[in-house]
Amino acid sequence: MVSAPMLAVFAAVTVVYILGLIIYRLYFHPLASFPGPKLASVTTLYEFYYDGIKPGKYMFKIKELHDKYGPIIRITPEELHCNDPCFIDSIYAGGSVRRHKYNYSIGQIGLPESALGTLNHDIHRIRRAPLSRFFSKASVTKLEPTIYKQVEKLCKQLLVHVDSQKPIRLDMAFGSFTTDVILTYAFGKCNNILDDPLFENNLHEVFHALDHIIKIFKQLPFIYDLLRSIPDSLAVMLAPQAKDFLQYQEECSNAPFYIATASTNTQQDVKILIRDTKRQIVKEKSTGPQQDMHASIFHEILKSDLSDAEKAAERLWQEGQAVIGAGTETVSWTLSVLFFYLLRDHKVYNLLMKELETAIPDPAAQALWKELEKLPYLSACISEALRVSCGICTRLPRISPDEPIVYHPAAEAGVSKSEYIIPPGTPIGMSAALVHYDTTLFPRPNVFDPNRWLDADGQRDRSLEKYILSFSKGSRQCLGINMAYAELYIAAAHVLRRVGPHMKLYETGPDDVEIHHDYFAPRPKLDSKGVRVVVE
Repeated sequence: MVSAPMLAVFAAVTVVYILGLIIYRLYFHPLASFPGPKLASVTTLYEFYYDGIKPGKYMFKIKELHDKYGPIIRITPEELHCNDPCFIDSIYAGGSVRRHKYNYSIGQIGLPESALGTLNHDIHRIRRAPLSRFFSKASVTKLEPTIYKQVEKLCKQLLVHVDSQKPIRLDMAFGSFTTDVILTYAFGKCNNILDDPLFENNLHEVFHALDHIIKIFKQLPFIYDLLRSIPDSLAVMLAPQAKDFLQYQEECSNAPFYIATASTNTQQDVKILIRDTKRQIVKEKSTGPQQDMHASIFHEILKSDLSDAEKAAERLWQEGQAVIGAGTETVSWTLSVLFFYLLRDHKVYNLLMKELETAIPDPAAQALWKELEKLPYLSACISEALRVSCGICTRLPRISPDEPIVYHPAAEAGVSKSEYIIPPGTPIGMSAALVHYDTTLFPRPNVFDPNRWLDADGQRDRSLEKYILSFSKGSRQCLGINMAYAELYIAAAHVLRRVGPHMKLYETGPDDVEIHHDYFAPRPKLDSKGVRVVVE
């Protein structure tokens, strides 16, 4: 039994330690000179209050702090945030400029061995290389039929509801579409989620169920490993919210490529898949690739010159799970937001439909992605949808490990310092939502206005595209950006051409698409029933 004097000593030491830490962070820390609220400089609980308790509101609080303190502020004891769009290329540098990710930020997704979750710049480049070839624009273009096939099925299922007067959730429909596309393209197999005309059998709701628990993962990352290491029943008993997380793991484990849980059976299935893929690669070396064989991301990784450790089953299921998450939510939500604003604004809708009717005279015909990209008003609508939907709206900090990053504020910013020196090793990031809704770049930012992406002659104006952070920027830009654009153009054009004239919004308003919460991805009001339409 611990004596009272020992407890008193322990308590005193704890108090002294906490006070010393507070003093250090406020006055002697390398970031002590940067402006921001004192409480945020002392503890991450300041962030957790706005993100975990409020919830998902810290992004909006950060905007208030920038209005008060200036373009560079300290938002946690170790992290800075910038709200100057002119600084994008410095933070999200490309080429050979080294940029690490920040464990505190990316650790909440729980996939440290995936390319998405890799912290170190050099390791990331190694892991990304084989996948970059797989998701290159040339590779995606060759497999456009994969997207067309799923678009055909999506249109067919939407038209099943003609005259039923029953509302259907367009966000769920697009979620089913993007899931089937990414499974077919990246893993060579498909769950045929679009076979369900009610669009209920997808991962959309499961992703939303994870919203709250990832905030806990961010503050207490060890919980992720704990949940995976104990029986599901015990995990749910200890943390009821874990039920959503475990459901996600189970949903993914039912996918045909056998990834996403750490159970013995699943690991064995991954090993079997690795073995079979290796046999296929050996066969290809002697006979050449089979014309009807579609390679998977596992195929690309296993035939690459990566080390054996990089080809381990544990890393493969993490890579696969990251591809699923990144390949479904962003595109499906952007399409949902796009259709909401098109169906709400008849002027924009009519202008776009006029362009599409000229480009695709026969609604049943297929238009190539490269031809759709040439349509100025369609391109403008997609750019505007990416702007207002944001993709990943949360801040994405980067770390310069070797050199300081120097920020020179614009003269009109009115800040007191001539420059800021961000020390090497310091996480600093920006938030897509704050840039996309910056009134100096996008006047009336809450208005869906495709014309801001067109010049005086009605042709595509690319001058604002450098400020779109939906897929991040630089060397860590989203791996699947080409796939995303192909899906956006092909799905938007063909669904509008075939089903658009029959669609009508049903009890859906701006609150159902505008950003109310930051859960890594943007979320509308919590009681939203989704983007709903009836097909007449």
